Amino acid sequence: MPYEVDGNNAGELNLDDYMLLSGSANRAKSWSCEQCENWNNQKDRNICLSCYWAFPESYNHIAMKQIRRTDLIWQGEEIAIYEKLKLEATALDEDIQETIKKILERNII
Repeated sequence: MPYEVDGNNAGELNLDDYMLLSGSANRAKSWSCEQCENWNNQKDRNICLSCYWAFPESYNHIAMKQIRRTDLIWQGEEIAIYEKLKLEATALDEDIQETIKKILERNII
């Protein structure tokens, strides 16, 4: 819960109220929160509790915007798959995210 929205709440530290993030994810969260209407004006704790940055496993919005997010990681032998996707994206003059979305859409619909 951002301090800007909820302050110190009960004044006690509760480890369940914290989420470990990588440096880049922390910057993304900070930027997202700082652009959020709730952060800037409303200060409603419940809005934060339904945000991706509070509960990425179950959320309704990201900074009050209808956005869904997933982070994919390729490692070890999977890197070859990533490289093939990157080549396909380059051939289509797309970014890799757009190519992956199109592949997923073709296989789901």
